[in-house]
Amino acid sequence: MNKSLFLIPLAGMMMACSHKVAKPAAPSSGADSATISPVQVEPIASKPLGMVLKASAFRMTGDYSDNVAITIDGQGNITYYPAPTDITDNSRPLDLGGGWWLNRQGISANSVFTRYTFDEYRKLQNTPSPQELKAAVIPGARVSEMVKLPVPASQAESSLPEIKDYLKSL
Repeated sequence: MNKSLFLIPLAGMMMACSHKVAKPAAPSSGADSATISPVQVEPIASKPLGMVLKASAFRMTGDYSDNVAITIDGQGNITYYPAPTDITDNSRPLDLGGGWWLNRQGISANSVFTRYTFDEYRKLQNTPSPQELKAAVIPGARVSEMVKLPVPASQAESSLPEIKDYLKSL
């Protein structure tokens, strides 16, 4: 009974919002009939909007550059972890000097590092469970600083000298 009381108003709202095609009015021959002329709409001239993913660099609490990172939120829940097939040689961060590393794995400010090396993780047949990943976290191994870089992620590796200069200026 309660469901039907809920469905009746819902059905009414859906019918009120449904797409309907207006039937053309029958032509009238009276002198008081108005003629409707089409409105010309000019397109607005603008550049296409797009979002470009910026490269990022990070520092760690130790040298964990060969360790797979996962991301954990403030409540201790894992919000990001890669599948073994996601890890390639191009996932390893690149040393930028001064403790900075070019992010190539999707690391964020909430990332922590696991005992899994890139080579070990890549060879796994299955993705570890969230419990296994949490158990593999190296105590205290985390991202300590993160910065967005002024270059697109797709151009970061070809812009290493500029990135290094930018990081020196921080």
